[in-house]
Amino acid sequence: MTLSVRVLGAGDQPVWRALRIEALDRFPTAFLTTGAEQRARSSAADIAMLEQRAWRGLFSGRDLIGQAALLPMAYAAARHRMEIGGFYVTPDHQGAGAAQILLEALEGEAASHGALQLELSVAADNARAIRFYERNGFERFGTQPRAIIFEGEPQDDYYYVKFLDRSAV
Repeated sequence: MTLSVRVLGAGDQPVWRALRIEALDRFPTAFLTTGAEQRARSSAADIAMLEQRAWRGLFSGRDLIGQAALLPMAYAAARHRMEIGGFYVTPDHQGAGAAQILLEALEGEAASHGALQLELSVAADNARAIRFYERNGFERFGTQPRAIIFEGEPQDDYYYVKFLDRSAV
């Protein structure tokens, strides 16, 4: 089946919400939002967020199998930067190139909007995601200590940047 990426909108809210809750429940330390917080949000709040056009969906046919947010910076002096947030691909599609397709779509879109760099944070204990991002040219530039506290335990995040205006080495 062919995979495709597109901007998510209000009509995608039910499938986006289900996949988001799956991601939050499956990897509770990988995101800033918890599954309980997402369940407490109203459908109207979800739709308002989706209408901001920041979320991208990865589809296998008509099935939503992945999602990520592509977030521009709000200030003119930082418009050369965009952030990736909430990156998730279903377990059945991990390791099969689906995440690569989603990431490449985000990179291409960011570059088409004039972004010079993409930024993201990843849980310091998420070795698989770290390998994926580093393999794709993201460089670690720092650690955010205690980025979250989950069940009383602090968790660090690593801060990564990919320079879109540099040639691959």
